[in-house]
Amino acid sequence: MYDDFLELKTVNSWLLDRVTARFPCGVRQYTMVEFNDPYVGPVRITESKKEFGDFFNSLVATGGGDCPELAMQGLELALQNSPPSSFILVLTDASAKDYYKTTLINNIYSLISSTKSQIFFLVTGLCGTMSDRDFLIYRNIAAASFGHVFQVSLSDLNKVIDPCITYFLYGLSSHYLTYDQLGLVKLVNLRSPYHLSYFQVFNYLDFTLSRPSNSSERLFSGEYTAGNNSGTFPVADNYTSLIITTDGVIYSIRVLGPESIELQLKKIISETWGSMYVVYNPGHGIWTIIIYAGSQISIRVEGFTATADCSECHPNATCEESFGSVECRCRDGFIGDGFTCSDIDECAYSWTNNCSYGICQNTFGSYTCGCQSGFTLSGSACIDVNECVRPELNRCHSSASCINYYGYYSCVCPSGYFGDGFHCEVDECRNGPCGLGNECKKSLGSYSCSDPCTNHTILNEPWRSTSNMHDYRYNCDNSKNGWYRFIGSGGVRMPETCSPEYGCGTAASVWLNGSHPRPSDGIVNRTVCSSWGGSCCLWSSTIQIKTCPGGYHVYKLQGTPSNMCILSYCTDPSTSNELCAADEEWKLKDGDYGCYCKDKYEFSDVNNIRPDLTCDVYDMSVTFQKCQLKSLHLNASSVTLRESSCFRFHDDTSSNTITITSPLQVGRCGVQINKNETHAIYKNTLHFSVESSGTITRDEELDVTLSCAYPLDMLISLTTVINPIFSSINISVGGTGQLTAYMALYKDSSYVTPYEGSEVKLSSKSMMYLGVFVQGGDASKFVVVMKNCYATPTANPSDPVKYYIIKDSCPNKQDSTIRVLENGVSRKGRLSLQVFKFVGNYNSVYAHCAISLCDVTAGSCSPSCSGIRSRSASVQESYQLKLGPVVRAGHKRSTEDIFTRGKGPSVRADAKQRYTVSDPAALINPFRTSGHVTVMSIEP
Repeated sequence: MYDDFLELKTVNSWLLDRVTARFPCGVRQYTMVEFNDPYVGPVRITESKKEFGDFFNSLVATGGGDCPELAMQGLELALQNSPPSSFILVLTDASAKDYYKTTLINNIYSLISSTKSQIFFLVTGLCGTMSDRDFLIYRNIAAASFGHVFQVSLSDLNKVIDPCITYFLYGLSSHYLTYDQLGLVKLVNLRSPYHLSYFQVFNYLDFTLSRPSNSSERLFSGEYTAGNNSGTFPVADNYTSLIITTDGVIYSIRVLGPESIELQLKKIISETWGSMYVVYNPGHGIWTIIIYAGSQISIRVEGFTATADCSECHPNATCEESFGSVECRCRDGFIGDGFTCSDIDECAYSWTNNCSYGICQNTFGSYTCGCQSGFTLSGSACIDVNECVRPELNRCHSSASCINYYGYYSCVCPSGYFGDGFHCEVDECRNGPCGLGNECKKSLGSYSCSDPCTNHTILNEPWRSTSNMHDYRYNCDNSKNGWYRFIGSGGVRMPETCSPEYGCGTAASVWLNGSHPRPSDGIVNRTVCSSWGGSCCLWSSTIQIKTCPGGYHVYKLQGTPSNMCILSYCTDPSTSNELCAADEEWKLKDGDYGCYCKDKYEFSDVNNIRPDLTCDVYDMSVTFQKCQLKSLHLNASSVTLRESSCFRFHDDTSSNTITITSPLQVGRCGVQINKNETHAIYKNTLHFSVESSGTITRDEELDVTLSCAYPLDMLISLTTVINPIFSSINISVGGTGQLTAYMALYKDSSYVTPYEGSEVKLSSKSMMYLGVFVQGGDASKFVVVMKNCYATPTANPSDPVKYYIIKDSCPNKQDSTIRVLENGVSRKGRLSLQVFKFVGNYNSVYAHCAISLCDVTAGSCSPSCSGIRSRSASVQESYQLKLGPVVRAGHKRSTEDIFTRGKGPSVRADAKQRYTVSDPAALINPFRTSGHVTVMSIEP
């Protein structure tokens, strides 16, 4: 049905072009109504020719198996949506199912009478015979509306057209669209016996559409049976022409004028299913029609009147006068209403020209039939031109041979030359300049060398496996052209034995009739065969194969044997490279193909093994490829590690590796550390044994020393001491994972030497270095902001006695010893200040710091402490860290002052409230987990 739809869409385009050209007046309205069974509608109305074309082109045929259709309901809907004098064309491939519904039929006749619309049926199929009532209803309605019934073989569509106001009705019988009944469908094409009738329908419609609206009068309508029949009708008015149309088989028709004079009829169309004739300038009086019919027929006569002034006719129109009335008619080769005429492009549609040879060339008002390139006109026929007989007729290179064909010629370069025949040059590739195993590629003016092992296309379809039987995919490889490599579970090379039919996801499977080459053979030619019709090699062709250094094969394919479909190249499932481990590959070794270790994992001495070392933040790992052990004939599954409880042992089958992980903690599981001013170096030695594989087994002892060097920073420094002074808290940030915040006390401004042990003694002249940082997770877009850092004489962060070091992210300007080296610019925060103590009955100092994470992508995170505020970035909630107590060496208690320091300020008791936080709980994260806190004691 696809070809039918394409042809009907072309017809639709022609009809719309005709309507537009015939009637250039005003706005045209197009309507389409669909009907089938059991549905009628929808109604689609538009004033756009293009939009209507889209309606039509979007029609699809689905379902099937039933006949007839609800044609009468569809016609009623079309009439109800049609203005007066509409021209309705109904295309259907079935009889009318609802022909017997009296109320429905009467309403249709009433609408025809009131709207004066004409109904034309184009019927391309019946559910019974032409004598059945479900078909005869079409003739009755056509007769009542002075329409017509065309009965031709056409595809399944319907349309409705009206001069200047156009209506379309579409009906579809899915009975003729089911794939299990394809034999019932006859496609309309240039070789179809119905095609001439098909064209005559267009001519009839073209003539009908040429009549201006509201210019005809219905003079006579009659229904007759087979045999001789006659009828009479009067002509009393002045008509420019009579139009006579018939339905049914008529063997002869005669028309006698008022004085019984037989008149010459101008034939518009004459087919077995109907005819149309014109009589110009009919006289007044009684007219007689004499008919010899071969079946039941109907006949109708219309009087046509056109009144105009000849001066109004278009230059490409004629003005004909009859009984004082004139009619403007476009000349042959032009189309329009007589007042506007435009050239007909007879070459646009096949049925509007009779160029049985050559090609159609449109001219103004006509057309000519010319010859295509490669032919010349001889009489009324196009004959072939032999371009090879004279050099001026062809463009072949001087070295090439010219070969003439019917309608064209070709040029062929001689052996040893390269080119398309129009240009020929010496082919350097014939002498093998690229060497064994490389392909020479010639192009005009140069050549290049290519290794197909590195320049090929991957084919990884599992359905290519010869074990894939009867899945009826019917894949085809006739478009495969170039070098290819097979991979995947279906197999990595072609089978070397006959493959069965309907295997490998196709109909005729293609297999290698021969053996694969060895790597030293380079590129070789081999024969491939396709299995079909009980023969293992019904079709064959030659391909090229190369065995690559990795042991895999690449194949140069040039379509399929005989370039036929449906054929596909198969693979041997026993060669599946999915059977090989990650560190193995399928290759040839010692004369056999199999899974062998990749070359980089092949060792002859255990001392040459180089495992991969990973130095992480919290541990260090060593990873062995099992192939490293396998190549030394060691059993990778027998690895035994001493003190295995100290280490993590992971056997990864996906990567075929063994990973042993050691903790990064000094003194645990033998971990040792060496430090210098810039780095900490962790070392550990692993001792394990491996059994040898083979007929007998022995244990091989292996010692592997791990060594990871880390540049000292805030975190590394904490992990290198036994008992550092620090606190920590866990932070969960959506989408970034789990983070940990640390605060530690360091000995100097390098922030890489933390205090450790159970006590720290600091004099009043010492400096305290506090470092804050965040570790872990994905915190690349966050920086640390120290919001409020302060000291209290007790462990209670809400103690009303406070001394602020940083407040609202800015340092205390009253204390000249405070230095903030880093805040809001990285994942670290650093500050320092001189040691102090609270004066009074206090012996300790605790440090508290509320920190937040700031999103640098949302704005600036660096605190603005100059009094000018900038746009701040998004800041997460605060997290509280605490260190202490810290005791100043050589302290003396006093009850007069809150606190004192060397040269710093002193604050009296009445100043307490200055350091009281109105909502101390705001400084504490209620969801934080307790960190480790070491009390720092100082002896007096």
